[in-house]
Amino acid sequence: MRPIRYGQLARLTDWYHGWRDGWAEIPSPVPGGGLDRPVTTPHRDALIRRARDAFEHERLRYEADRIAAWARGAAAVALRPHVRNGAARAEERLAAVSAPLTPEERTLRRLGEEHHDERIVVLRRLREQGRRVRAAQSALQDTCAELASLDGRIAAAAQEAEGSLSAAAARVRRIHEHTHRRLAAYRRRLVRTHPHGAWVNDVLSSPSPEIPGWALLGPLTPPPRGAPRLRPEQEPKPVEPQERRLIPLGDIAVFGSDPAADVVLDAVTAAPRHFTLRREGGRFRLTDHGHGHGPYITGQPVRSATLSPGDCFDFADHRYRISADGSGLEDTPLGGCALIVAGLYAKSGDKPRLTGMSFVQRDNTLLAILGPSGAGKSSLFAALLGELESDGGELFFRGLDLKIYARQIREQLGFVPQEIELYQTLTVRRLLQYSTWLRSPWRRPERNRRVEEVCARLGLDDQIDQLISTLSGGQRRRVSIAVELLTQPRLLMLDEPTSGLDPGMDRELMTLLREYADDGNTVIVVTHATEHLDRAGQVLVVVQDGRPVYSGPPELVTSTLGAASYADLMKSLADDPLPPARRYARGGAAADAIAEAERAKNAQAAPSRMRRRGPARTFARQLWVLILRQLSLLAARGSSRNRGDDDHKLIEWTRRHAVALMPFLIAGASAALAGLVTGESGLHGDAAATALSLLTTLCVLSGQALTYSDIVADYSIIRRERRTGTLSLAVTLSRWLVYAIVAVAEALVITALFVWIRPGPVHSLVLGPTAELFVTLAALTVASMSLGLLISVVARKLEQAVALATATSVAQIALNGVTADLSGNPVLTVMAALLPDRWGLAAAASSLGLRELDVPGTPQDALWRHDLHQWLFDLAALGVVTLACFAGATLWLSRRLNRSQ
Repeated sequence: MRPIRYGQLARLTDWYHGWRDGWAEIPSPVPGGGLDRPVTTPHRDALIRRARDAFEHERLRYEADRIAAWARGAAAVALRPHVRNGAARAEERLAAVSAPLTPEERTLRRLGEEHHDERIVVLRRLREQGRRVRAAQSALQDTCAELASLDGRIAAAAQEAEGSLSAAAARVRRIHEHTHRRLAAYRRRLVRTHPHGAWVNDVLSSPSPEIPGWALLGPLTPPPRGAPRLRPEQEPKPVEPQERRLIPLGDIAVFGSDPAADVVLDAVTAAPRHFTLRREGGRFRLTDHGHGHGPYITGQPVRSATLSPGDCFDFADHRYRISADGSGLEDTPLGGCALIVAGLYAKSGDKPRLTGMSFVQRDNTLLAILGPSGAGKSSLFAALLGELESDGGELFFRGLDLKIYARQIREQLGFVPQEIELYQTLTVRRLLQYSTWLRSPWRRPERNRRVEEVCARLGLDDQIDQLISTLSGGQRRRVSIAVELLTQPRLLMLDEPTSGLDPGMDRELMTLLREYADDGNTVIVVTHATEHLDRAGQVLVVVQDGRPVYSGPPELVTSTLGAASYADLMKSLADDPLPPARRYARGGAAADAIAEAERAKNAQAAPSRMRRRGPARTFARQLWVLILRQLSLLAARGSSRNRGDDDHKLIEWTRRHAVALMPFLIAGASAALAGLVTGESGLHGDAAATALSLLTTLCVLSGQALTYSDIVADYSIIRRERRTGTLSLAVTLSRWLVYAIVAVAEALVITALFVWIRPGPVHSLVLGPTAELFVTLAALTVASMSLGLLISVVARKLEQAVALATATSVAQIALNGVTADLSGNPVLTVMAALLPDRWGLAAAASSLGLRELDVPGTPQDALWRHDLHQWLFDLAALGVVTLACFAGATLWLSRRLNRSQ
């Protein structure tokens, strides 16, 4: 029922518009004392009834508002003990880590530090304690801030409940006043017109309708159990922010992880000598040594930059600002690992991916994202990784705006995709060693130590030397997580990490992630499993189009959203998602996120306008690591058992080497077959053109077979490594170099076997007949391998790569110049010029003098002239095709990766 308004009260009085006849409804007094007979007036009774209905409606409206306010307060009250427990744990942890180190703890040597100087060991232990103290201080600060926010929500809920009573009482008084005005006017008219006016005045003089007691005395029922208090209890005092550290500056300062550096960088991504700050008059020159991972100026990596007093740069967890007088460097830790998302909107094409996403995740917390299938739970990861462009809203991590500091923030992210894509033929140790080498500038002992530490943390000690292919699903999942933990990301994101795991493994993995969050990091998990959500400190529930409907502790999810179980909750959210999404958008969680984002935006430093010269480059290191890993993958092809397995050891050794040598075995067998089906004269008789065509076709097929399935099979791994900074050119060039060596070896096998079975060429130009044949076939095989690499990049699936490789092979055989005479067809000539076989066969024909053999039916192709310049021209054209295929593969791969990111 809607409340009665002024206009409605006026219309209610229309019930007595028959006042001229209304007095007849009131009987005259009866002689003999009959004045106590009941008197009925329908118009007056209707007006009183309407007023009482309005009073009841206001009471129900007030009760609903009061219960809603108390419910919001009760949610904050229920969360408060959890946060207070977290504050107590944070205080205990701060007290524990702040205690002075004992002499034994100060000189404790870890793995790999047996031969280090004691001063270095002590310095490392002190730095480790400093990191723990800063993490504990940050955790206590955030907990105290969250407690203050809860107290504000509690007080606001109590004030809202009191305000709803005041507003309802005011509306009731207005209804009461206007109703009695209408009743008084009605009574006056009847008194004037009725024959017994005095008697009518006595009969109608009644206080009805009266103001209900609840509007005068307050709520009819006591507040719900656990009602919020207006005055919070005494809480721990907030921790003061850590003071800035002033580093004296001389003429030159070397920054690095080496204890002998002028400024020791306490970061896992720091090289022994990472960058240098050199004084140049009144200014400073910041020079990076090319190891990657910073330093950053306004979110962009720098190779070299000129700084003035007052300018600043970032590296890892710290911001360094040159003092105003240029005498020192102020070292200030960046903010904690809090994540602020406020009103974030994003879409892919015409489909919304995020709609009004707003929440705050504090430091040292594990956030679990729940929602129905297809609700866009992983879209937040895409936005953080830069793979989904936002159309509005704010996103801050560690107080840094993602729009400005995207590259710097991405260095501190770790993403574990749902699909477990790992190199199956490598051991866990080798896989993690290559990943560590690719992502960090550490030396070999440090890399090995880090790999062992991560494996010990994830419980992979016993499987560290096993092949990936021999691990169980849960162990592979742990290895996938270990790849990201190598560089200790501050924000770790996992997409369905418990998918396919049994409940025991699920609980163990969630406990492990909770412990990682407690160490001063932030963890976000997208999951469908709800059995072990108690390990999470916060739950975010999203519905259709990425709309949030809940953000808070896991124990209040179902009760807040009005569901008996998670299954019922997911069903109800899938059927009708909009009402809870609207309530969340108007609620306190979204308002807190917007307020936090506004504070972070106001605290943001002004963007720097200084010139920067190029990003830090790690191409050489990445190329070398990728080459070594590709060689290891080729050598490990066919491995399916661990080296320690004694059963079938000889069979496994034979199988592994046979698979590794398979390209050479196939090339040799094909060359022998080509020699057997060729005439006795070989390459200098009547069948020379046919023999040469067979040899070049064999080189084309062998070259393409090396690479046409290479990139397309490993694309998901390449995409994952691209997120950590691996360059596209390093990926394609490393594979091209390795496969070029294999291609040259195949050409050598083909040439040697054919010449051994049949007579080789008798004519040559410079190097000798057999040597020139080998050079030409090697160049053709490398060019065909490059074409296969391009096919592997262009194809989206392996089936497409097979189809493209087949089509190009058929085209090259048909247009090589021997199968059909191309000299009189300009269209076919242009098409053939785009393919390697055309130029490879032409170079071979020019070298061995195929036109000079005077064999009937041999095409008199201009590209076959037995001339040194013609031979070099054909080889140069083959080189251009090779370069074009390689450049096309690199650019296409970079385009695909950039488009997906």
